[in-house]
Amino acid sequence: MGKPRSIEWPDKARICVTFIVPWEVWPDNFGTHESTQRTAGHHIPPPNAPFKKSLSAVTEREYGDRAGIWRLLELFQRYQLKVTFLMNGLKVEQFPDIVKEIQGQGHEFSSEGYVHEYSFMYTKDEERESIHKTIKAFEEVLGEKPYGYLSPGHCHTDNTLDLISNAGYVWWADPLNDDVPYTVSANGRKLVVIPYNIAGCHDYSTYGTARTPRDLLQIWKDQFDYLYMEGERGFPKFFSINLHPFVSGVPYRSKVTDEFLQYIKGFPKVWFARRIEIANWWLEKGY
Repeated sequence: MGKPRSIEWPDKARICVTFIVPWEVWPDNFGTHESTQRTAGHHIPPPNAPFKKSLSAVTEREYGDRAGIWRLLELFQRYQLKVTFLMNGLKVEQFPDIVKEIQGQGHEFSSEGYVHEYSFMYTKDEERESIHKTIKAFEEVLGEKPYGYLSPGHCHTDNTLDLISNAGYVWWADPLNDDVPYTVSANGRKLVVIPYNIAGCHDYSTYGTARTPRDLLQIWKDQFDYLYMEGERGFPKFFSINLHPFVSGVPYRSKVTDEFLQYIKGFPKVWFARRIEIANWWLEKGY
């Protein structure tokens, strides 16, 4: 690993900003003591409880489907943003009319596995089956396969790269080890790694912790400002922001996202891109 090199974004942009919306569906055991999923702030019934599931955790996630997703879509429309949606195969099947409407608005659809189960819970064959079921769901509902992949919880395995390369994906978001994209090779194919986020910059950092959305807003501004400065000095980077509908779709969190968009829209030379655009640019430039 050598010294960071200078890259170029379209129209000499000083920074690329990309938004990704993980709109997910959880395993059947979600909200039980058997689940590996995070449920901060909820009382999970103990193994000896007559009723095994926390319905408060379940209905909190449903908030994203009923209210949060619409608030985020309105925000994107108001700022004329095209973003990347990250969905499970089962989620696409659950909301076919909505995802077709979103597709018609010009947003990108990328995928996780079939449900939001961490890949380290799967054998290689089970992980492969989850990926293939997801691709089939996308093709049947949206008429196209997904070209970007993130393992649920970005918990990939030693098998993931090989599996998604064979499945024809173009970009991969699991590795969290850079603030510019880079390429990896598997099975004679190149994939563009576009890291999902930077630790502490994601909306989940305000979920079940002492950090407030206003704390996160300042972190976003600081991150943007420093990366923008590096871009001015000839070393452009990218800034990825993830917005879960059940988290960022809550009004007091949507408010700070709105303020952040107002802030960065005031800067020149910012490239707002879907991830497939970043990947295609990277491959076209031969980086």
